[in-house]
Amino acid sequence: MPDLIRELLLHYRDLLRHLTHRLRNPDEAADIAQTSFEQVFLHATASPGAASAIESPRALLFRTAHNLCIDQARHRQVVQAWSDDRMAQQAERMSPSAEHIAAHRQLVARVVAQLEALPPRRREVFLLFRAYGHTQTEIAQRLNITEAAVAKHVVRATVDCARVFAELSQAMPTSETPLRNRLVPSLAEECR
Repeated sequence: MPDLIRELLLHYRDLLRHLTHRLRNPDEAADIAQTSFEQVFLHATASPGAASAIESPRALLFRTAHNLCIDQARHRQVVQAWSDDRMAQQAERMSPSAEHIAAHRQLVARVVAQLEALPPRRREVFLLFRAYGHTQTEIAQRLNITEAAVAKHVVRATVDCARVFAELSQAMPTSETPLRNRLVPSLAEECR
């Protein structure tokens, strides 16, 4: 048995060099070389005459390493196939349906039409507040109106736009309504 271990250790560096060259990854090569050494050693110690039955410890060590490389490549392929399949499934679930896209286009067109239908002053106040993020004080100073007037314009425009969202929310696909779920509640809160 000590002779077998000694001979295996003599070939260990050659095996490691061979695996590093073949795999182009020193860490992976070291892992496979170590596992190969362990498997050959366990095979040799499995029964009393097993060590003497090994004709060429070097050949057994290299064959074991070769088989482990094949197993690892197969495992990598299975993992990659599974990963690709999961990514494709997620991409399919994440991509919006044609119905969803059409509903959102309709929503945007109706909101734009509603904004264009607003009286000019109300539309200007609303866009300055919602689209450009100005405060009511800034808008009042800029347009030379009171803050109360700004607040009334914002509320009325919000109510008008919320009506459009409420009407269209019934037409939107129920399983795919993230935009509606974000916009309608925020507009409804502003109306309070």
